[in-house]
Amino acid sequence: MPEAKQMQETEEKFEEAVEDLFSKRSGKKNPAKKSTRKSLELLDNPEEEYKVVLVGGTNGKGSVVEMLSELLQHQDKKVGTYKSPHLTTCRERMQVNGDKISRKNFLELYTRIDSLDTDLSFFEFMTIMAYTHFAEKDVDYAVMEVGMGGRLDATNVVEPELSVITNVGEDHKKYLGETVEERAREKAGIIHSNPVILGEMQETLIEVGEEKGAEIFGKKVVDGNANTLLDFEGEEFHIPVRGSFQSENLGTALSAIEKLEKIPEDLDEALSDLECPGRMEVKSHDPLYIQDGAHNPSAVEKIVEDLPEGFVCVFNATETKDYAEMISILEEKASKFFFTESEVKWATEEAEKLGEECSIDYECVKDPEKAMVEAKDSAGEYGCVVATGSLYLLGSLRE
Repeated sequence: MPEAKQMQETEEKFEEAVEDLFSKRSGKKNPAKKSTRKSLELLDNPEEEYKVVLVGGTNGKGSVVEMLSELLQHQDKKVGTYKSPHLTTCRERMQVNGDKISRKNFLELYTRIDSLDTDLSFFEFMTIMAYTHFAEKDVDYAVMEVGMGGRLDATNVVEPELSVITNVGEDHKKYLGETVEERAREKAGIIHSNPVILGEMQETLIEVGEEKGAEIFGKKVVDGNANTLLDFEGEEFHIPVRGSFQSENLGTALSAIEKLEKIPEDLDEALSDLECPGRMEVKSHDPLYIQDGAHNPSAVEKIVEDLPEGFVCVFNATETKDYAEMISILEEKASKFFFTESEVKWATEEAEKLGEECSIDYECVKDPEKAMVEAKDSAGEYGCVVATGSLYLLGSLRE
């Protein structure tokens, strides 16, 4: 078969597989680990063939996964990373040393797992694919971003080498509990008897850690601001990502790498290839255009600290998020909103409903690309445009 035709057939089969996987989103709201564990047993427990780090929390866990992966790779470790959600393709969710899973490998795993006699949600299916893929690629470590909670999460089917919890915020109250203590106890479900790193020393997390006999460690102190120059223990270095909150995330990652291997002496070199897509990511200039996937009030508060007065905001959020509070926080510095909609229809709130929560100048432009063009025109050559509120929105803009 000609190579071009074979590639086309693979692409078509891949798209069909992805469509089927997305159809599995209905039903289970909080992926339970029971069916995940059953499936992995049928696959001869691939998750036991390497060391696993579970990274949970409300905000910052995606960045910590990226940072820890880079620090491990710098020490010649082969590292699998599992992240969610993706921006443009499901293949982003599972990577080995920064390389996305190939369509061919994706399809092979999809076919094998789909043939099992199990009932899996989308997230469970993808988690099983990741654990299996990492075994087949013979990784040393798998750094796994936990989903919504922790205790019942599909990733939480292992005895991890290390658990990391970045923080406990206001997100997912409907599923994890109305109080911070309830949400913390759910997220603390990834704590086992092995060491745990806490980005914030929250009382309930400490209590659960002590109950399980885990050694508890806080994050390292990294000084810095919205720029890329940071300071750790008197040594200055750069990281190629922006956002004042990244110094906190890096402090958590440094504490984690110290327990797994060691903190590299040359952090400039160790983190030179670091990428955190969709996190205070500058996409262009004239005007300055920034994308950030902040999707809850506490994350939005962080990015607003680094944004200039008078920025123009392109915004969308899912209906399950506290978008009214996010809009209110952004209004502190924004001059105008362009409310839009992402192309993932189940993950987008109607632009008009978002506008009802706004108290400053706004327009509703449903097409995200058109909204961005109009926002840039509105900002002028020397202004700033920020797209935020949802990683699904960023995915649509990238497409």
